[in-house]
Amino acid sequence: MAWLQLSVAVARDHADPVGELLSGQGAVAVSLSGADEEQLLEPLPGQQPLWDRVRLDALMHPDVDLKAVRAALEGAGARLLDVNFVAESAWQQRWRDHAVRACFGGRLWLVPRDEPFDPPVAAGSTGPRRAPAVMRLDPGLAFGSGSHPTTRLCLAGLVALPLEGARVLDFGCGSGVLALAACLLGADRVVAVDHDPQALVATRDNATYNAIGEGRLEVVTPAALDDPALALEAFDVVVANILAKPLVDLAPRLTALTAQGGRLMLSGLLDGQERMIVEAYPTVAFEPPAHQAEWIRLDGRRGSL
Repeated sequence: MAWLQLSVAVARDHADPVGELLSGQGAVAVSLSGADEEQLLEPLPGQQPLWDRVRLDALMHPDVDLKAVRAALEGAGARLLDVNFVAESAWQQRWRDHAVRACFGGRLWLVPRDEPFDPPVAAGSTGPRRAPAVMRLDPGLAFGSGSHPTTRLCLAGLVALPLEGARVLDFGCGSGVLALAACLLGADRVVAVDHDPQALVATRDNATYNAIGEGRLEVVTPAALDDPALALEAFDVVVANILAKPLVDLAPRLTALTAQGGRLMLSGLLDGQERMIVEAYPTVAFEPPAHQAEWIRLDGRRGSL
């Protein structure tokens, strides 16, 4: 099947709303690039691309109303640069070329959605507790694909925890990579939280593709945590891969959501930001940070108030 590929120029600050507009007009996929056409499939946590102007490439059905799309783009301050036909196989290969292939802790495998893969069983492992877990993802606009160091730090941290039967909260879930990993690693109940509607849709879509049912994964907005059914719940593991300032602002809330004796995993932090986080979480005993490039992950255990 042939698709229409629309190339759209937009100011950096308008990339997200225009991407949402294209999705609302029927785009089944949207990618982001800069003036030098370097693909940006996973921006830094909570950040926008550094380019002044960006290009969005949207894949749309051939019978889309181009006149209506053009008018909507102009109303949003964007400009339609080009329209081309593209084969479905060519678009899929474009995503596949940027997909992540990685293994964490010898147990959790991250591979492209449609790539044939038979994971090896770790040497010396026995029983279902040590069975390999496979997560299948495609990269997408503004969502985590597992390629950023902070995502990798958190995936490595989750693999190292005894998650079988645990209750896990992923605050700021993005595409749900960490929430899905917790489910695949044996967590009994996982709640994925994000304020961005696109993130919630992507998380649910990825969960469905990885055969993770609603009974194990709940995808909600932050406001839903105020619901009495969730407000009184404390989690065995709380993971938040965002940025230092939001982590400081959220300290009381994230602490309260962590059960006494529970684990708190914080990332999206640059080396040197450890102290401000530790001071914001006085009831959490943190371990030395884990490092990858200039990024760090802080793991702690909540004590009594």
